[in-house]
Amino acid sequence: MAIIHAKQGELDEIISSHPKILLNFWAEWCAPCRCFWPTLDRFSEMEGEFIQVVKINIDKERKLAEHFQVKGIPNSIVIVDGEIKGSIAGIVSLEELRSRVKSFI
Repeated sequence: MAIIHAKQGELDEIISSHPKILLNFWAEWCAPCRCFWPTLDRFSEMEGEFIQVVKINIDKERKLAEHFQVKGIPNSIVIVDGEIKGSIAGIVSLEELRSRVKSFI
């Protein structure tokens, strides 16, 4: 499944449409975020049928970042059936990302 780039008005519908979501907060100016993109792309290719990857640009969607209490980026939040199950701060390897996401589900 392709990565979704979400905006404020779309997120509720995305969450209700997908039982499992990896919500990634990022910004254009954030070098670690850009370094993490290939890992997210690969994760989405491998796990896309199992979990939807959703990216949110914190500069364009500040209210969403505040709502999810994002203090630093990159930051990824696992949501299952509309409920936050855990978060992953910073850059992690593909193997670590897969392992941690599965542990939250």
